[in-house]
Amino acid sequence: MEKKISFFLFLIFSGLIFSQNYDFEGQYKYARSLASKNPDSSEIVLNSIIDSAQRKNQPNYLAKAYYLKSFNSYLKSDAKGTLDFAEKALKISTDNHYAPGKALAYRMQGTQYAKLGLLKEASESLNKGLSEIKNENTDEGHELKGMIYNSFLILFNQNEYKKKESYSKNAVREFQQIKNISRRNELLVSAYTNLGYNLSELKKFDEAKSFFVKALALVGNDNHYLRSNILHDIGFSYSQQNKPDSAVLYYQKSLKIADQYGFNEKKIEITKSLEEAYKKLGDPTNVRKYKLENLELKDSIAYNQKMAVNKTLNQKEENFDQQLIKSHSLSKGLIATCMILLLVLGVVVYNIINLRKKHKKTVAQIYQQGITPAAYEEDPQETEAPSGNNIPADIKISPEAEEHILTGLKAFEEHLEFNNKNISRYNLSNTLNVNTKYLSAVIRKHKNFNFNQYINHLRINHIVDQLKKEPQYRKYKINHLAEITGYSSHSAFSLEFKKITGMHPSAFIKALEEIS
Repeated sequence: MEKKISFFLFLIFSGLIFSQNYDFEGQYKYARSLASKNPDSSEIVLNSIIDSAQRKNQPNYLAKAYYLKSFNSYLKSDAKGTLDFAEKALKISTDNHYAPGKALAYRMQGTQYAKLGLLKEASESLNKGLSEIKNENTDEGHELKGMIYNSFLILFNQNEYKKKESYSKNAVREFQQIKNISRRNELLVSAYTNLGYNLSELKKFDEAKSFFVKALALVGNDNHYLRSNILHDIGFSYSQQNKPDSAVLYYQKSLKIADQYGFNEKKIEITKSLEEAYKKLGDPTNVRKYKLENLELKDSIAYNQKMAVNKTLNQKEENFDQQLIKSHSLSKGLIATCMILLLVLGVVVYNIINLRKKHKKTVAQIYQQGITPAAYEEDPQETEAPSGNNIPADIKISPEAEEHILTGLKAFEEHLEFNNKNISRYNLSNTLNVNTKYLSAVIRKHKNFNFNQYINHLRINHIVDQLKKEPQYRKYKINHLAEITGYSSHSAFSLEFKKITGMHPSAFIKALEEIS
């Protein structure tokens, strides 16, 4: 009986999902509301929208769904995903002449470019977004213009207070013209928060407080991302008023929410703010703690392992503080625990200092002498004879053929073709019109590498040169550096970079900044 009921409910649910009356607008609004609460839940709804939009030929909702996927990726600090989904939304919107979709895509594109340090490209994308909907005076038009004005704030440096205030007020003005009260209030939360933050920079604290109060009154209890933003910005306002105790209180509340829902981009900002607040309080232990946590957040490879250690230490410290408040006295056991924690922290700091010294020494050597080539390694794919043919190990090549291959390799290197994602021993040999065995033999003889070593060495050597000569490259995310050099993933690039230089790319960049 229970199985029959379950099957019947499943049929009803399936009918609702795949019926001709699929509620695209309702489902999109639901996915949008989930994005600031739990991005993973939002993704489930978005996948359903994409599937239905493709089957029912609804390009506008398909574009908007990819825009929301881009936004979810941004919340998780996934730069590649953000740009990939924004590009899909832009292509679909362009092909179907859907201006709001193009504006949304340009907004996410510009916001992510700004995070990568590509400020010129970010400004161009955001201005393109505005131009798409500049004459749109509908609810959707006002919403998009306000959102783009908010995104412009990331482009301004710390001293451009007046510009920030102007763009924040433009966003508020646009949102206030939205007739749909619930959506208007939802959007005004972030606009009021931004304005409160900017007014705090201008030391207009009373005015800033009024906007924070408005934001808190409008934000729902389940809108976790915006609530985390508000609490952080209130903390910033207290910090500007030289009230670090109050600042820390609000920063910690903000961090708790960001940590619970995986808002990694926000956690980077909060931990940096906590580090600065504890400096004002003269608390070196917590300064080191949040500085270290901030560095770990920026390095996604080592983050998960190190975070587990930090979380354990933090929990012990919290339990210690709670017990201290209750008892008002220190027992021998608590003193011993405190000493152990301090000792562990000291060891961690000592190891970090030694590691940084080692990194600086390695980078200085690479900076002056370049990368030391690795020794030749045998590659079974290069020595194995195709189709069972027995090809001698010592391949004899005519001088003319050898010279032809060397000339081709020189052009290959000069034109940076080794950064092509699809490069392989077979397509390079086809390009040079030579046998793959001949190509491998010449590379081994003149470069002292197997083919894969040769490509990886060229790629890593190229990106190291760019990092040395072009400081803007040091601002790029590791994902972006991997893309530039033709690697299929962040991890593949990092693994090869460390194998060749002895260091993770983020550690290399940090040390390079210190010595150059």
